Amino acid sequence: IEHTYQEDIEDPAEVRREVARLARELARELAPEGRPAVRIVVKVRFAPFDTHTHGVTLEEPSLDAAALEAAALAALDRFSLDRPVRLLGVRAELATPGAPAAGR
Repeated sequence: IEHTYQEDIEDPAEVRREVARLARELARELAPEGRPAVRIVVKVRFAPFDTHTHGVTLEEPSLDAAALEAAALAALDRFSLDRPVRLLGVRAELATPGAPAAGR
């Protein structure tokens, strides 16, 4: 899930709120599939077009909104939010059907 903002976000607290919201939205979209996320990746595009990603592997595959939100915020913590943000994205890498759970 990605969102491009009409006006740059300059407040890091607002960026965190938006990433949390996107992660919860992602969890709602993943639920019907039933395939849990094993990794969450956050994308940040700083104004004007400098784009970076950071990801976090979940301790165990999950569809839980709180777990996906926590992972997204942990990934966001790897960014230096010292510039205005134009775009935010949160995506999941899903477990492969029939594959053993991560860490096992």
